Amino acid sequence: MSESQVRDASKATFEVLTEKGLAERRRKEGARVIEHGGRPWEEMGAPGFFQPVHLLARLRPEQATRPTRLSWGYRAALRPEDANAANGSIPVMRLADLERYDVNSLSSSRRNRLRKCQRLVRVVQLTGPDLLEAQGYELVVEALSRTRHRKPPSRADYVAEVRRYFQDNHWCVLAGLIDDRLGGFRISYAVDGVAYSVKAYYATWALPTNISTGLVFEFAQLCRRTPEIRLLVSGQHSREDAQLRQFKEDMGFVLEHMPSRWNMNVLAQAFIRWKRPHAYYRLTGRA
Repeated sequence: MSESQVRDASKATFEVLTEKGLAERRRKEGARVIEHGGRPWEEMGAPGFFQPVHLLARLRPEQATRPTRLSWGYRAALRPEDANAANGSIPVMRLADLERYDVNSLSSSRRNRLRKCQRLVRVVQLTGPDLLEAQGYELVVEALSRTRHRKPPSRADYVAEVRRYFQDNHWCVLAGLIDDRLGGFRISYAVDGVAYSVKAYYATWALPTNISTGLVFEFAQLCRRTPEIRLLVSGQHSREDAQLRQFKEDMGFVLEHMPSRWNMNVLAQAFIRWKRPHAYYRLTGRA
């Protein structure tokens, strides 16, 4: 492991982007980004589905419309004052009180787990790809085989993705080291005051150390120290994963349904609702 690419979590920093800056970075990373209604939108998932690059950017109703004629679906969050124009919601898990978040925000059992993690795990910010390239691929494959959140990537795709994290300084990569061995890592970024935790992988052998508790807590502390960040979001509501949902609640995250406008091709809507009802819920806020 190269210590030159490791920084203690207490000294971690990363760039908080503007919406325009994020759009530029996403284009650079190969994403399809278009302009619509004066805002940048990104093609996500299946080709033809769009959402704002900054998912929780609050749009006016006249901006939250079909971004391109060939789009089969879209979704966008609305401003609170336009909630009456919403036809759905984006169910996100947000930290209840970032400004005052500390160990006292946790239950006594979760504090005990955090202390155990702090004894056993060294939480660091990675500033280069060496460790993830050397030890991360097998960890990711094993973690995804366990959780089945998505299909494991090829090694080539994994390495390409890891290298993108270190092209600029807007990605924050926190890792947990146990006797200098990679036990897990989290990928996050922030835009216009909102921090998003987007991916997390943990080795099965590392779970007894409560590494996930430590990494979530340390990222929240980093966000708390960063004046530009006002809100921390840990993904969307996974109603089908009781264990994950309970973990997030124990860490202080609460469910919020942010008003949205969405639309889908009728056949696509029926198929997703039938075949992937939980994904349909996250896209629309509807059961």
